[in-house]
Amino acid sequence: MRAFKLIIKIILILAIMGIVYSFFFSVYENIKINKMVSDFKNRAAETPTNETEITFQDYTYLRRYFEVPRETSYELADNKNVFYDPKKQNLGQTGDIFATLKSPFKNIPLIHQFVSFYYGGHAALVKYENNRPYFLEAVGFPDAGESIFDYIFNDGKPNSGLHSSVNKSSVNNWQKPSTAYEYHDIFYRDKYIGLRPVNPFDGENAKGLYDDYINQAVESAEQKHQDEAIYNFLFFLNMRNKYYCSDLVSRVYEEAYERVYNNNEEYKSKGYAKRMNDDRFITSVQDLILSKDTFITFYVEIKKEEINGQEVVVENIYYLEDVI
Repeated sequence: MRAFKLIIKIILILAIMGIVYSFFFSVYENIKINKMVSDFKNRAAETPTNETEITFQDYTYLRRYFEVPRETSYELADNKNVFYDPKKQNLGQTGDIFATLKSPFKNIPLIHQFVSFYYGGHAALVKYENNRPYFLEAVGFPDAGESIFDYIFNDGKPNSGLHSSVNKSSVNNWQKPSTAYEYHDIFYRDKYIGLRPVNPFDGENAKGLYDDYINQAVESAEQKHQDEAIYNFLFFLNMRNKYYCSDLVSRVYEEAYERVYNNNEEYKSKGYAKRMNDDRFITSVQDLILSKDTFITFYVEIKKEEINGQEVVVENIYYLEDVI
């Protein structure tokens, strides 16, 4: 009996230590990200390079562009613009990552703060087709008639018939306003970050290999979409054929690296990815941002300002300067 009580005490002490450690580690991660974003913004001039008034249905808002000089080795080595088009209407290039630290549960107190603090909100991979952005993402919203347990007890093999799976969507709820949004007036998110994979290759063939790396990651994500790979509500368990948002991004890039760098064309990630997940544990949005395998290319924040006696929604876009 004493031995049993001792074991219980040890388990409780270890659990408490784990909770305390994870809390302070998450504090550290979020402070570091806030500094990264602040430093990125501070590199831009205080005056926007361009300001445009946009009318959307009955709404009028301002869009301000702030150009950020390229300074780091990653930024200087990068040979792509941040915007897809010369008019700067569409952010990102194929293979770029859109990420937000805020959960989609703004109206659910405590859950919203907990998820945002520990795991972040959402991450998606963008692919351009016919000059339009499509987002490859793992979405965890069961359809009517489904329950979380349907996903937990499913083996995750292709074409399970469940609704919440790796999705390919042309709905750009990152940039495009809509009257259907409830959270931030006409915008679904009030803050989000753009990430670009660092080129992991050296030598004269580095550019070609990097392009293959990007394309392989996108192809891998599309294959999971075609297989209807389902959402993993257990996150750290039963990962072989299931994915959640930031997990999907890191694992398709690990698969791409192994296939391009090590010529392992059949490689499939079956657990936590090593790329874009420096702590090798549950891949959070924070991990994607802090990883040595990515760098920030843009940061967007939506604010309200009083201009000429009226409250106006302002979309501030901070982006790395053009290279082409």
